[in-house]
Amino acid sequence: MTKKLILVAGILLFIGLSAAIMGNATTTLSIKSGILVLGGAMLIGFLSFPIKSYNDLFKTLFLVFKHPEPDYQKLVKRIERLARINRVYGNLALEEELNNIENLFLRKGIELVVDEYDPYEIHNIMEQEYELYFSRKESLISMLTTLQKLAPAIGFVGTIIGLINVLGNMGDPAEMGRGIAIALQTTLYGLLFANFLFLPLSKK
Repeated sequence: MTKKLILVAGILLFIGLSAAIMGNATTTLSIKSGILVLGGAMLIGFLSFPIKSYNDLFKTLFLVFKHPEPDYQKLVKRIERLARINRVYGNLALEEELNNIENLFLRKGIELVVDEYDPYEIHNIMEQEYELYFSRKESLISMLTTLQKLAPAIGFVGTIIGLINVLGNMGDPAEMGRGIAIALQTTLYGLLFANFLFLPLSKK
């Protein structure tokens, strides 16, 4: 709860300071610059990775933020309890506990024990499951780090577009100012999306 309050307070403070600094910039221009950067990064991302990978990414992020961090002491106590049930009552009683186990790795391990696999086989199978699980997570992290690199690049493209607009309207101060604003704001949004969105998500 404390972490969430600190996060909300930090976001509100950042938005407030940004609004104070950029008070003269129009809201429409800010929205267009943000859409240009975020939309461009996502579009290139969709061309770079299969859609299925994005489905996995969104599901994983939803689960990460929905479920609290695991309590490992509680997990160890539960494993001790399951071991005691298996030792005293046997595999049938252990099988009945499967419906109450949410941890995927623990559930898989118990299923192998119930099916009377050799301990050496269980160890090898669980290691393979572990490596497969983390290879999937590493591919999702790779997607987010790619988007993190793309956002500033798209922001720089917006900067070039703004500068072209400035050079094409040298006689109109209003259009020149608008072009400079676009040039600077797209770079700003590129850095913001990279460091305040994609980087924290990849670390999470």
